[in-house]
Amino acid sequence: MKKYILLFALFLSACNLPGSTPSTEPSNEETISKAPQTEDASQADSNPPVNIQPAAPLPAGPVHMVALGDSLTQGDGDDSGRGYPGRLLEMVNAIRPDSTLSNFGQSGWNSDALINGDQGLESQLTRAVGELQDATSQGKAVLALVWIGSNDLWYLYEYGGDIDDAGDAADAQHFEANIDAILSQLRGTGAQVVIALLDDQSKRPVALKGEAFTAITSDEMNRMSAHVDVYNQIIRDKAVQYGALIVDFYSTDIFTNPATLYDDGNHPNQAGYDIIAQKWFDAISPILQ
Repeated sequence: MKKYILLFALFLSACNLPGSTPSTEPSNEETISKAPQTEDASQADSNPPVNIQPAAPLPAGPVHMVALGDSLTQGDGDDSGRGYPGRLLEMVNAIRPDSTLSNFGQSGWNSDALINGDQGLESQLTRAVGELQDATSQGKAVLALVWIGSNDLWYLYEYGGDIDDAGDAADAQHFEANIDAILSQLRGTGAQVVIALLDDQSKRPVALKGEAFTAITSDEMNRMSAHVDVYNQIIRDKAVQYGALIVDFYSTDIFTNPATLYDDGNHPNQAGYDIIAQKWFDAISPILQ
């Protein structure tokens, strides 16, 4: 009988043995948590991870700046031809002599064109990244200025057909991906970045008079007015994510005050660009000191 009892005990011990030995195989939970890294590999290649630090003072000495954007960056409406970038450079040179600025702004460009190029011209983003990398390799302080999105809104409602809630949501997702790509690549060069909040174009005189956005219905005009809030929240969120500074053109009257608007009722005049340049300078002053 003891023989059978002993054999039975050995049998039970053998059955329990695997449970008493820690497994060296990964658990399902560990595998699932690592899976997205493999699945997102292609996205990581296009937008490599950036070691983000909060906006910090620029190194001493001259600053090389790049300005990216549309007609508001190119300087449409300014008879002097300087736009805000030319004025801003003068302000920066007053405290950082020998600073330089490349203005890549192109009238009519949206965030897609800024990233990919358009009208036979190379991508603003590609050119800016190249310049920033060169300047960084020479030990220069570098700063990127981004003001984009007005034409994204205009083209969506002017040429996008009948836009409903689903269309707005899809567009917001696309704009968010573009802003992410822009800030990721600019910050990846080591540059400090400042990005602008957008004004509400539906309140510009040219829109109120019906002289622009002629294919946009009143309902779509209301949608555009609401959608700029969505864009600006995306810009705020991405600025936080990438440690960028913000300059606010949403809460100004530059684009509604006749005294600061060009004759077209759409672009700033010289007085308007004076204010715009000052707002950019105020935004970057903390990192210039």
